[in-house]
Amino acid sequence: MTLTRTAAVILASGLSKRFGDQDKLLAPLGGLPVASYVAAMVANLPFHSAFAVVPSDNASLADLFNANGIVPILNRSAAEGQGASLALGIRHVQELQIDAALVLLADMPFVTANHLEALATAAETSDAVASMANGTRQPPILFRSSVFSSLAFLDGDRGGKALLSELEAVVDVEISADEAIDIDTPETLSRLQTS
Repeated sequence: MTLTRTAAVILASGLSKRFGDQDKLLAPLGGLPVASYVAAMVANLPFHSAFAVVPSDNASLADLFNANGIVPILNRSAAEGQGASLALGIRHVQELQIDAALVLLADMPFVTANHLEALATAAETSDAVASMANGTRQPPILFRSSVFSSLAFLDGDRGGKALLSELEAVVDVEISADEAIDIDTPETLSRLQTS
């Protein structure tokens, strides 16, 4: 499968409760906002289309994605959890003429283009392709269009990872420990800033 037949869906509307009052996706990392790394990578790959689910009250984050040619989807129900955010993103790509959606998290700045291309390559005979780190499935995850209808009705914190256990054909692609880092706390960000 090629990325030209795949939509990128970036989830960027979590409440970041463990991060305190600061917006972690706009916090600086290497001189750039955390979310800018995923945005730039997606913008430089030949996706059919690209979207980012952002809180409806966060114009700065929407502007960041817009500046990278990624269409913001305003989430008025960000408090409902990741499952609801994913469902919102999938409903926006459901009617497109695509084969799959590749779901990424905006707080994972070190995922590489090579890894996303590996997910797409592995998707030929599967319903989904998950990243695998230390024996655990995690995003980024590629979902074939055949499962969009199931994803479109997720709610609460039951995200795409939970749906994987219900699918018959799931392929796992190893992701390195460095790529799999997500920034959930100020301590994690501080450690990365000084390493």
